[in-house]
This record gives sequence, structure tokens and C-alpha cells, in this order.
Amino acid sequence: DYYDQELVRHVAEKTGFAERYIEETGEYSASKSRLAYAFSSVGSPEVMNGLSASDYLWTVQRKVILDLAEKGNCVIVGRCADYALASNPDCLSIFVHADMDDRIKRVSKREDVTESKAKDMIQKRDKQRSSYYNYYSNKKWGAAESYNICLDSSLLGIDGTAKAIEQLVELKENITDKKI
Repeated sequence: DYYDQELVRHVAEKTGFAERYIEETGEYSASKSRLAYAFSSVGSPEVMNGLSASDYLWTVQRKVILDLAEKGNCVIVGRCADYALASNPDCLSIFVHADMDDRIKRVSKREDVTESKAKDMIQKRDKQRSSYYNYYSNKKWGAAESYNICLDSSLLGIDGTAKAIEQLVELKENITDKKI
């Protein structure tokens, strides 16, 4: 099973938060502002147990990630899933990166924006993801030591990166089976 948008839906069901709010906050915000919490229109202090909206969302998201992994093999994109599943011996955490020029071209085409706008979008999103990941995982987003492996999709291409991931999973499963 593959969870990206589906994970957002699961978290929305558990929290009552709007999917759009989860998309915007659930991977890109590590705001701890009590003022932001006080003026948040989602959740209630009783439900959130005194946590900020961001912290509450992280707690529920982490639980959903653990529950999904418990059900069986799956791919979970982002949202500190590698950190949430760090104690799971079956977890294989992979960071996929690409050259900025390749990313700009891909985002420009996908979002139908200028390359300059695409670069701004990428830089903003990277900054938000990094802040969120670094805060909740106590690790460094994008640093090789934070993951089992890092792959460069500029070198391998999208299909080649997917194939490399498939081969890594097979290799890990074969090694794990031999240890038992």
C-alpha cells in the first residue's frame, strides 16, 4: 500500500481537521506559538490535551503511521515516517533528492509556472519540510545519516529511482529472511 494523500485522509478522520489544513501543517510547520494555538479554529483544548495544533497533529499522524505499518508492507511518503518507524526492524528509510535544475523543470511543468516561480516554491517548501522534520525527529532533513539510504533521481531518473527502491526492498527482505 502507498500512503501520501491517503495518509492525510486517515489523519483527517482521526482529528476532525480539514484535509487542506493537514496538508499545509502536517509536514511543513513546526510552529510552537501558543498564540497560534489560541486562535486556531481546529480542535479543542479538551481534544488536544493542551497541545498546540501542530503538536497534536504530529501525535495523531505518528499514531496513524504506526497503525498503517502494523497492517503490513507499505510505502509512506514524508511526514517523519522514518522517525516514527525507527524502532520497526522492517522499516527502510529512503531520502530521494535531485539537482535543483531538474527539480525546477519538473515543478515548473507540473504546476504550469515560470522557472523562477518554481524555484521559489521549491526553496520555500524545502525550508518548511526541513524545519518540520528537524523539529519533530531531532535529526537533520536530507542528511545521509538520517536515513538508511539516499538516492539521486537526477542520476537515476524517476523510473530508475523506483527500480532501485524495489531492488533495495528485495535485498533487505532477503537479508532479513536469512537472519531468522
